[in-house]
Amino acid sequence: MIKFLLHLFFPNAKNNHRAKILHNSSLFLIIIFLFGITYFAQFIKTSYPDILGVSYSISETDLLIRVNKERENKDLPPLVSSAELSNAARRKAADMYSKNYWAHFAPDGSTSPWQFIRTSGYNYQFAGENLAKGFTDSDSIVSAWMNSPTHRDNILSSHYEEIGFAIVPGSLKGEETVLVVEMFGRRTSDTLGEASQATVASTQSQVKIASVDSSQALSVQNITNNPKVNAATTTRAASTVGLSFLVFGFLMDALIVERKKIPRIVGHNIDHVILILCFLFFIVLVRGGIIL
Repeated sequence: MIKFLLHLFFPNAKNNHRAKILHNSSLFLIIIFLFGITYFAQFIKTSYPDILGVSYSISETDLLIRVNKERENKDLPPLVSSAELSNAARRKAADMYSKNYWAHFAPDGSTSPWQFIRTSGYNYQFAGENLAKGFTDSDSIVSAWMNSPTHRDNILSSHYEEIGFAIVPGSLKGEETVLVVEMFGRRTSDTLGEASQATVASTQSQVKIASVDSSQALSVQNITNNPKVNAATTTRAASTVGLSFLVFGFLMDALIVERKKIPRIVGHNIDHVILILCFLFFIVLVRGGIIL
């Protein structure tokens, strides 16, 4: 085993003074292996989600508590849960899945968040929407919203009095994910009539809309998924370990070649190390969730 590791990571006469793991043939096999593992893992995730999948636990109650905590910190009154807004949010999530889009407005360009709110029986003076995709817990969702100015403006807006959520898992654009729709509103008086609706329409352009990207969710208050193997964690760990081995191989190779003054015409190891470290930095820090 020791001889194998020396041959794999340390340049010597037997590996032509180039660590075996850095040979083109070895790198090719590593790439093929990674592709194979990726496709196999995707097959298991699709066919046996209870064995390999993404662990998540998202609660409407937790989302509401977190949002109102942020408002309390700014001396704003808490938002009250609205059945109509929650219904509108569920219908919006269903529309995104059925039409396979991720945006505030449907692909037809005319179906807006406001239509889902109005058709749910909620007559509003002000309305807004936040979206999230791909998060695995309530805290990370609200944190992502609060780190985005447009999302934060919705959460901390004094215009809103009520809120509704939808947490719906499904497949969007070929990816198993969780959609979280958050809708805000303030009701309009029944005496305002159609003239008021025109005022509301002109107000809509001033109301912030925001969305966060990151994966799954159901039309229930609390959803959880606990597969035997967490795909996200496992993939991140495997990628980190594999890239770390390559970094170690490049560093040892460069160090020994420099100390022994071995003449060699190859690329600069330090360039490869920097590139791999960038990949590692991306894997460790990125947890899924893209602001739209």
